[in-house]
Formats: sequence, C-alpha cells, structure tokens
Amino acid sequence: MSELVPVTNVQRKYRHEIPEMHRGSLDTRLKWLWNQRFGTVQTIWKDSDDILDHTACTLVLQAIMARDLPSIELLFQRLEGGSVPDQDLVTIKI
Repeated sequence: MSELVPVTNVQRKYRHEIPEMHRGSLDTRLKWLWNQRFGTVQTIWKDSDDILDHTACTLVLQAIMARDLPSIELLFQRLEGGSVPDQDLVTIKI
C-alpha cells in the first residue's frame, strides 16, 4: 500500500494574458476564459495591457462575483449564441 505524502509550499502560477491563438475576437477570448480557473481570470484582468482581454475578464468576473443575471445572460449568449423561444422553433420550416 502506498502512503500519501502531504504537499507543502505549493505555489499556483496563473497566466498573465490570453494566448495569442485565442485573441481573434472578444468571443474567442470569452470561450477561452470560460475554461480557465477563477484565479487565472483575475490575474489576466489585473495584469493584461490588452483592452479586449480586460473587457472579456470583466464580463466573466461581473457574472460570477456579482451574480448579476443580465451579465450571466450576456455571457451565455456570447458563448452559445443565445436562446431561441419555443414559438420561433415551432414556426421554422424544414
């Protein structure tokens, strides 16, 4: 049987900017940030000089920290393309 060894002095290292390949638009930034740890989003918001990085991080942080329903709705619309009412689905002709 193996023993568990406690890990001490673990230092988390967060990214300080969004990688270049995910900087195509605000939406690509949001999709990348959505899959990151909360600390990464905070660090990028604090350290990045890119205004779109800062904007994307602000949108994510506002939705999470303030539990602001309009911010959450806007974030999901950007990530998923928004909701379609049932009535609109019924009238779509295939």
